[in-house]
Amino acid sequence: MNNFDAERLGPKNHSKVTEDSVIAAAPENSGRLEMGQHALLPTQDAGQLVPRDRVDGTVAECPEFHDIPLPQSVETAGKLEPIVPSKHGDQADAHRGLIDTAAPFESVKEVVTKFGGIINWKAKTQTAERRNNIEHELENEIPKYKKQYEAAKDSKEQVIRNLDSTKRLIEELKLNLERAQIEEQQAKQETEFARLRVEEMEHGTADEVSIAAKAQLEVTKARHAAVLIELKSVKDELEKLRVEYASLVAEKDVAAKRAEETACATKEVDKTVEELTRELITTKESLLSAHVAHLKAEEKTIVAAIDRDQDSLIWEKELKQAEVDLERLNQQLLSEKDLKFKLDSASVLLLELKAELAAYMEAKLVQENGEEVISEDAQEEPKMKNDSDLQAVVASGNKEFEKVRVNIEKATAEANCLKMAAVSLKSQLQREKSALATMRQREGMATVVVASLEADLNKITSEIGIVQMEEKEARENMVVLPKKLQEVSKEADGAKSLAQLAREELQKARKEAEEGRAGANTMNSRLYAVQKEIEASRESERLALEAVKALQESELAATTSDDDATSRVTLSIEEYYALSKQAYEAEERARIKVTAAVSQIEVAKESELRSLEKLDEAIREITAKKEELRIAMEKADKAEEGKLGVEQELRDWRAEHEQQRRTSNVDGVVNSTRVSPRMSSEPKSTDKDATVPILPAPNTDNMAGNDTESDSSPEVKVAKKKKSKLFPRIVMFFAKKNVKASKSP
Repeated sequence: MNNFDAERLGPKNHSKVTEDSVIAAAPENSGRLEMGQHALLPTQDAGQLVPRDRVDGTVAECPEFHDIPLPQSVETAGKLEPIVPSKHGDQADAHRGLIDTAAPFESVKEVVTKFGGIINWKAKTQTAERRNNIEHELENEIPKYKKQYEAAKDSKEQVIRNLDSTKRLIEELKLNLERAQIEEQQAKQETEFARLRVEEMEHGTADEVSIAAKAQLEVTKARHAAVLIELKSVKDELEKLRVEYASLVAEKDVAAKRAEETACATKEVDKTVEELTRELITTKESLLSAHVAHLKAEEKTIVAAIDRDQDSLIWEKELKQAEVDLERLNQQLLSEKDLKFKLDSASVLLLELKAELAAYMEAKLVQENGEEVISEDAQEEPKMKNDSDLQAVVASGNKEFEKVRVNIEKATAEANCLKMAAVSLKSQLQREKSALATMRQREGMATVVVASLEADLNKITSEIGIVQMEEKEARENMVVLPKKLQEVSKEADGAKSLAQLAREELQKARKEAEEGRAGANTMNSRLYAVQKEIEASRESERLALEAVKALQESELAATTSDDDATSRVTLSIEEYYALSKQAYEAEERARIKVTAAVSQIEVAKESELRSLEKLDEAIREITAKKEELRIAMEKADKAEEGKLGVEQELRDWRAEHEQQRRTSNVDGVVNSTRVSPRMSSEPKSTDKDATVPILPAPNTDNMAGNDTESDSSPEVKVAKKKKSKLFPRIVMFFAKKNVKASKSP
């Protein structure tokens, strides 16, 4: 790897061969590639080599490598020789360079895997398609394998059942084999005894024969004693079974009573569940009604807030208007004072003018008298001039006097008008003061109403908060109640199932009791048969003893004298064999009967054991059912307590909501009858004043204020009318005064 290195680009960009790119050469070129020859470049297809037309410094035209810059210099023999790209073959021959194409790798696959490439891109899509096809086939095969699994499971269960039945059959066969072995041993003993007896009878040895008979008698006695012991044990077990059967019958009756009680309890639980569902529906309806009432209360509060805001705006406007009117009245009072001051000054001026006029008249008379005393004759012409001047002065004085008189009359008229205006303004001021007092009183009442409305609003908001809390609690209860109902219904279903199981167990116990009765009856019949067989065995034993005695007597017959022959019976060998055969057959029959009785006793024991096991299992199940019944009763009691608690909560909730509904209805009636204070600016103020006493918790002050307001409301209207008429008159008066003042100069 001296001269080779690789650079790998992204998956979308094709591999770029740099200056030291890997170039796989053909083996016949001896590891070198000259300029102008074809070079083989690795592609993305596994094992393929794409020829590069020419190494001329341009991009190689190959389908898998499009952006491959060709090397500008290569290392040959330890030196770098430049490769000049050319388009002509002559230049390529002149500037020929050698490229070391000795493959440092064994295969293209190794190169591609070394530099992180993928051998075959098409194989990837093929493998994906193959994988999808395999997954589709596997999905199609899943139901088949499920069916096979279910079939295998069923076959496994069937095999397990067959195995259990086979095990039971093997156990039964083992018991039968043991019985057969016991019977075989007994038969071997009997055959051995018979063989010995025959041999002894053939030999004619009486003592030995008596020994064999005694041994057989002892064996028979032992069997008889064993049968008696088994009979006694069977009787004891039968007595126990009877006692247990009586106890089972008593427990069955108790279980039946408890099952009936549980059935009644389940019915009661069903009734309680139905009642709870009905109560739940009613609570939902009441909750919806409370929600509607809550929404109505919110709407009322919003409307009241809007009305209060509008009333406050109207009151502010009226207050501003009253302030403006008060300011205007103050200005009118100031102007009235100015007019009074002008009137006083005009009256003083009039008096001064009158005094001057009187002084002037006196001076004029004195002057006229003085001029008459002077010589009239010498000075006629100046006298005439003085007369004319005097007449002119008198005329001017008269004119001035007339003007003063006119001015005085005007001033007196103006003073009278001003006095009338002052009187009217004073009356209007009094009315405005009374109106302002009534307005302030109304504002006080409005503030009281606003305070009461705010208190009502706060109360309503608090009630709304309480209702929301209660609604939240009710929702939580509504969320909890279905769970409780589901739990109660589950408990009721559990109690029903327990009652059903108790009934089934009771039926099973009854069946087992009946089976026990049948087993007891069969046991009694078997005991009776065993007793009969025991009696038969005793009879056969007695016959055998008699036969033994007869044999002994026949054996002693040969040794005794002929005198005693009369008291004895002599039997031939054929008769003896016949009798012995009969005795043997009787013994065989007795043995068969005894074995049958023993087998029946064993079967009875097995059935008894099975019945005892079933009885124990039934007792355990009954105790378990008792415990479950007790738990179910406790759960039913708890459910009853929970139901009572829920009913009490529902009653409390209903009472609270009923009380809240009543209070909300009363508040609604009060709010519907209450008129907004903004109606005070309208003509129908008496209606508002009449409805004010309906406010909650009225006092005497409010009543007095309302009466005074209702009494003074017509005066207020008259004052407003006079005010509307008086203001244009005052304006006209001042306008006339201004016009006269402008004309007077």
